[in-house]
Amino acid sequence: MTSTRFICIVDDSADYRLLLQQLLLRFLPDYPVRFFANGKIFLEELREMSHQPSLIILDRHMPEMNGHQTLEYLKQHPAYRTIPVVMMSSVASESEIYGCYESGANSFLLKPTDFEGLRNTIVTVCDYWLKLNQEPVTPDR
Repeated sequence: MTSTRFICIVDDSADYRLLLQQLLLRFLPDYPVRFFANGKIFLEELREMSHQPSLIILDRHMPEMNGHQTLEYLKQHPAYRTIPVVMMSSVASESEIYGCYESGANSFLLKPTDFEGLRNTIVTVCDYWLKLNQEPVTPDR
């Protein structure tokens, strides 16, 4: 049986997406990853996906549709509300972090500024949500 589990990462920085792609290919090769430049593009693609992602990592600050707006959309729609969503940002105020949790974020992390920190954070997040966490079983997941 072929696994349909995959990760979606939504971040407006092309350099950051490339870095994450290389990191995930090297340290978590068992999980395919799809990248998107903003929330609007991601949601358009999500509606067309035959399977839902097993984990969504959202940058908080993006043009067009930011991560918080994307999170609110996901958590208000029954088809998507059980997908784990991890918010990430380079900077965030306490009120932004609180707002994300209020809107249904499963986690909020500050983006590490060094490679080792980023590797450790991403591997830990993916290991937890994709290997350790027990998610509800739904017909389309």
